[in-house]
Formats: sequence, C-alpha cells, structure tokens
Amino acid sequence: MRIKTGGQHQGWTVVHQARRAWRGSFEGVWLGVEESTGHWMVGRQHDGQSMDDGFDADGNWATSRHFREGNEYLNMRRALAAYDEEAQNASDVWNGMWDQRAHEAVARHLAHRVPFPAPVRLSAGWIGRGLTDYHPPRGSTFLLDGPEAKYELIRYLQGQTRFDEIVTEPGSVSEEEAYELAINATGPIRFVCRGVTFYLSE
Repeated sequence: MRIKTGGQHQGWTVVHQARRAWRGSFEGVWLGVEESTGHWMVGRQHDGQSMDDGFDADGNWATSRHFREGNEYLNMRRALAAYDEEAQNASDVWNGMWDQRAHEAVARHLAHRVPFPAPVRLSAGWIGRGLTDYHPPRGSTFLLDGPEAKYELIRYLQGQTRFDEIVTEPGSVSEEEAYELAINATGPIRFVCRGVTFYLSE
C-alpha cells in the first residue's frame, strides 16, 4: 500500500517520502512527526516490486528510528540527519538534491502548523552581519500569502542555522526559540538568531 504525504499514518504526520527502482526492486524511506509530542521518526519502507508495496497490508513498514527527546527542535534536526543517511542506504533514493528537498518539505510542514486567522500578505527576509553597517548581506521576498511567506522565513532560518559557528549578541534568541517564533507567527515579526536578523513584514 501507499501512504499520502501530508496525511496521517498510524499517528504520524507524513512530512516527506521517496521510493525508487533499483536493479529490479524498489526501495523507499519516509519521514514523520507526531504532532502531539514533538517526536520525529525516520522509516525504511519494505523493499518490493512496485511503488505500491513499501507498506504491507496493515500499513507497517520495515524499520524505524525514533527521536523522542523533550526538545522537538533537536528531534527534528537529528531526524533530518538520519533521514539523509537512510536515503543514502536505500540505493537510488538519494540524489544531489536530497538535502534541499527534505528541508523544503519540513519547512512547508512547519509553515502550515499554525494557521493565520485571516488572509495576510507578508514579505520574508534576513539581514546578516557585514564588515560595515552600510552594506550587510541580506535577502528578501516580494509580498506573499502568509503561509508562503512563513515558509520562506523558515527556509532562510534553515540556511543560517545549519552551520557550526554560533554568534550571540544581546537580544539574540536560540535556534529553538527562532523556530518557535517563526512557526507561531501570524503577522509581522522580527528577531535575531546567530547574529542574523530574520523578519516578516507587511
């Protein structure tokens, strides 16, 4: 059987999945989150003969790796790393765009977790640390529908927080706090994380 990305499967929200043919058989993986607990899971689908037999008749898959700490941000980061590793072990599933596609899927899921109470148009952006205050590196979007702007903000945040260097300054928030602020945003917002200013503006 197949499962639907974005849908529910045995208590997990399916954030991303992939299945590919390799030398006469099919292999696949999937990434899920348990919304009520903040636990994340990486699953390996059953090897099979088609796109439709990664899960058995009862909806079960081959193996799982669970991330059940009390901190959802850490669970998510560790699950993404494990998901990349599992995809590389599944023959032709992994490719050079895997990391980008997986992070995009997570960002899209997180962007829709907290709905906007009313339609709104926002621009997402970031302002980095430069050698001077006159021309710091920056990026921004045009005005977008609220959920799409929030998605772009989380993508900016993902790009800035996947590095080992940690820059702190007065008023900065942690990576975990930055994600919480972005996920819960329903209007304009501005915060600093790792020396970078992130914002949603009207």
